Formats: sequence, C-alpha cells, structure tokens
Amino acid sequence: MKIVEQTADADSAPRSSVTIDNLFQRPQQPKDWRRLPRSIRQAFSLVRAAAGRTLLLVIISQLAMGIIAGLQILIAKQALTVILAGKPPTAMLSSLLPLLVVVAVSYSVARYAAAVQYEKTQVLIELVSNYTSAQVLDVAGRVNLAAFDDPSFYDRVQRAVHTGSVSTMGMVRGVVGVGGSAARVSGLLVALAVIKPVLLAPLVVIYIPMWYLIRRNSADSFQFFIGMTPLERRRDYMRILLTDYASAKEVRAFGLVDFLRGRFNDLAAEHVAELARVSRRRLRRQLTVSLEYGFFIAAAVAALVWLYASKNMSLAATTVTAAALLQLSGLLSAMGVSTGGLYEGSLFLEEFNTFMRLGGDHQRAPQACEPVSSFQDLVVERVKFTYPAAEKPCLSEVSLHVKAGEIVALVGENGSGKTTLAKILAGLYQPESGEILLNGMPVDRYDPDAVRSLIAVVFQDFVRYHLTVRENIGLGCPERLWDAESIERAALMSGARDVVSRLPQGLETVLGPEFLGGQDLSIGQWQKVALARAFFRDAPFVVLDEPTASLDARAEREIFDSVRRLFKDRAVLLISHRFASVRSADRIYVLRSGEIVEEGDHDALMTENGLYAELYNMQAAAYQD
Repeated sequence: MKIVEQTADADSAPRSSVTIDNLFQRPQQPKDWRRLPRSIRQAFSLVRAAAGRTLLLVIISQLAMGIIAGLQILIAKQALTVILAGKPPTAMLSSLLPLLVVVAVSYSVARYAAAVQYEKTQVLIELVSNYTSAQVLDVAGRVNLAAFDDPSFYDRVQRAVHTGSVSTMGMVRGVVGVGGSAARVSGLLVALAVIKPVLLAPLVVIYIPMWYLIRRNSADSFQFFIGMTPLERRRDYMRILLTDYASAKEVRAFGLVDFLRGRFNDLAAEHVAELARVSRRRLRRQLTVSLEYGFFIAAAVAALVWLYASKNMSLAATTVTAAALLQLSGLLSAMGVSTGGLYEGSLFLEEFNTFMRLGGDHQRAPQACEPVSSFQDLVVERVKFTYPAAEKPCLSEVSLHVKAGEIVALVGENGSGKTTLAKILAGLYQPESGEILLNGMPVDRYDPDAVRSLIAVVFQDFVRYHLTVRENIGLGCPERLWDAESIERAALMSGARDVVSRLPQGLETVLGPEFLGGQDLSIGQWQKVALARAFFRDAPFVVLDEPTASLDARAEREIFDSVRRLFKDRAVLLISHRFASVRSADRIYVLRSGEIVEEGDHDALMTENGLYAELYNMQAAAYQD
C-alpha cells in the first residue's frame, strides 16, 4: 500500500495534516490463510535461531503438561469408578491410594512444568526481541544513505522495529501458546478416544467459526498497523520535539509547548478513533462466534445426558467426559487466541522479512573486489544525482579532479549541491549517471568498505556522540580506540586539547547532559572534537564540509593556516563559505544550481571576474570601511 502524506500549509488549521480519510487506506491484503503452516514454520525458525535451547525447554515443559492433562482425565475416570462401586471405606481408600500417589506426582510435575514454561517464555521473548532488533539495526546500518531520503524507508523501519519489540512478543506467545494448547488438547483427545471415540468428531465443528474469527480479526489488526505507521511516526516526532534536549531551547523560547502538545493530542485522538472503529468491528464478529460457541457447549452437554440416560455411558465416564469437554472448550478457545496471535505475528513477520531484504536492495555489490590501500587521485566525470523525492537533479554533469597532496575547494551559494557532491565523493551516495575513478579505476570495482577506509569526513552537521571524549575522538577509527597517544595528538591538532584540559575527567569525561556526570560543550568546542575525530582517522583523502563554521576567528585562522601542514601528502576537499579560507587552495571549483560553472585558483578566478569574484568581493566588502 502506498500511504500519501499531505503537508499542511503554515497558515492552515491547527489540526494535524494527517487525517484518517487520507491516511488509513487498506494496505495489501494479508497472505492467504492456507499459507499459515509456512508462516508457523518461519516463526519457529526465527525463534529457534534466536534461542534454540530455551525454545527446547519450553517445548519439553509443554509436552509434559499435555501428557499429564490426558493422564489426569483417565485417572479421574478410574477414581470415580472406584468411588461409585460402593466398596467399604477401607477397601475404597486402599484402591484409591495408588491413584492418589499418581495424582500428587502428576500435579506437582504439571505445576513445575507450567512454571518452567512461564519463566522460559519471558526469557524467550527477550532473546527473540533482541535478535530481531539486532537484525533491523544491521540492515539500517548497511543500506545506502539515499534510503534515508525516502519517507517510505522510515515507515518500513518503524514497522520492522515494532516487529522486533512488540509483534515478536505476540509471535513468541503464539508459538508457545499453540504448542502448549496443542499438547494438552492432544492429551485430552487421547483420553476421550479411550473413553468414547464417537465424541471426537463434533469437536472439529467448534473450531471452524473460530478460524474465521482469527483470520478476519488478525487481518484488521495488521491493516490498522500498516495504515497507522505514518501517523505514529508524526506523533513520535512531536514527542521527541517536546522531550529532546536539542529542541528544548527553541521550543521554550518560541512558546511552542502548547502548540506541539495540541498537535500530539490531535494525532493521538485520530489514532484512538480508528482503533475504536476497528475494535467495534472485531467485537461484532466475536459476539457471533461466542453465540455459536455457547450453542455447541449446550448441545455437547445434551448429547452426554442422552448417552447416559440411554445406558451408553456410565456415570463415571459421563462425569469425566463432561469435565474433559469443558476443559477442552477452554483449551480450544486459548488455542484459537494463540493461533490468532501467531497468524497476526506471521503477517508482521512478512513485513520484517521485507525489510530484511532492503539490506540487499540498497547495496550495490562491487563487480570485483580489487585491492586498494592508497590514494593517488579521484576523478569525477559528468556525475548526475537526483534525490528520491526531488523532481530536478541536485547535480548535473559535474566533473572535477582531486590529487594526493592537493587542497581542492568547493564554493557556491546555499543549495548549489556542495554537500551532496561531498557525500558522493565519500561513497555515501551512488550517482545515477557518470563515473567516479579512484586511482584510475571505477570506484565500484573496489570493496566499498575499503574505499571508505581511505576517507575522513567532517560534515557541517556532525554528530555529537554522548560518550566519553576519548570515544568521541576514537570513533574516527574504532579499531584503534586503544591508541591513547594518537588520540592525544588528534586533540592537539584540532585545538580540542584545551577543551579537554578543562573537563573534570579529561578524556574520560562523558559529553552531553543526558547522562549522569555528562558535560555539555559549546558548538565551537564540539566542532573541535569532531575535527579531532577526522585527524585521528588518519585517512589519505579528507573531506572538510564547513569545518570551522562554529569556531571563533582565531581558532578558524589557526586551523586553516595549519591545514596544509597537518594534511601533508594527503588530498583535501574543502567546502567553505569563507572565501578568505579557500583562497590558498590549489584549485577551486564554483558550483551553481548543481553545475560547475568556474574552475581555477584564486588569482585566475578573480581575473575571470565571474561568480567567484562576485561572491568574494561581496564578502570582502563587509570587512572594508
């Protein structure tokens, strides 16, 4: 199903732009009920892969409970036969004693098996949830960056995470419930077969309407979940805006709490309204099935009375059979609920498997894994790139050349495509046309991980990891987190050493206010830590996207004055709006609307008197009297 999200105008009504009418459309129908056996096998396979030993313990406890359930019915029949035989009390107790011993042992075993099943099921749920969540994180970490520009990807992530946390619980409980109920039902059926085999046939009838109920109600739940995903993401976003540290300042400064809370309430109300509608439809079906179920129980009791009155069953057999039928009705009902949970879980499992396939869909495997361990040059030839939701390309016919030992600058007005080009050069985006050559060979001939290991990137929207300072710097190359000397040197090169020296635990200080003992930094101090991360990576090709945008004038001048010395023999791609910082670059490319319109060093571009000269003079004029 394709969900269409409408964007509200800034001056539109305060209610959410996502309404039930335009949001809750019927998704693709769930898989045919006849495919349930396959879904059950998939569910068991997933649970077994996540926690095989724990699942085995649960199954053994269920089998024990099933065997005991049938055994207890046969013992009860034998005990009633002894009691109704009219023997003297001493003889009766003597005959019942072996049966009482078996009852005591079987009851104890059944209680312990039930406890084992309950406790191990809790562990099983946690293990399966961790397993599926880890797989979701693996796929999210492997897909190309372009996937994150597609809204449908976020919907799929949300649904996959739900499968890993909530639906997994229902699926595991379904697997365990169906197994446990089936074991006990089997035990009771064996006992009934021994007592009166003719009573087994009508039991099939009770499950037919229950199957219908399970299928339709599960389909409703699945469709509701799929249709509500975009709304749920919007509601989560409102919650994050109201609770996240990054947005807390602006939310309070602009007095947005009431507005955002109102938007959250609107979305929550829409969710509840649709849930109530689905719930009413499910309850109507449940009422019909409950009436049929009650009629069947009454008919079964009437049949037993007739069999006893016609001397076809003894009083002991009739009493025990009635108890067994009542127990069976409860077990069949529980088995129906468990089957419904398993079926519903299997629908979510299909959604989970679809997301797992994204790991392959968004990755472009290299044609051959040529070895690469050095950087000589990078050539971009006529590259074109368009974002998934965009109508026009962000980059068109872009060509440039970066060689080892060079500092190449990218300049241009906002929205010209500078950062997008940097992401393509860093291997984060794949161009839709054109070619990128690394050391004279197409870059897709190399292992992508090997190529990325040659590149260090500092983006203007760098991540502020709420970890220790040592980890913040060391994440530039996690394999070398133990290298304290290199971490110290990277901090010195970026200017972060002065920041570290003022922190209470130095490099071991946790950054960010969210965790106990955490220390927040100014944006300029954070940028020095991000620069240190790039220095620590020690890569031959360095991309600096506005690397000093948050630094003061002195710190910025110190960084740029030392760039050529710090990155000697390396290739540097520098993106900056500060023309005084890029004028010393070996070569400057000027971007406008996704196209390179000028190329050359500072003097040549100033002589050309084009866009570069215009922007440079405009910026310089701000500092002239």
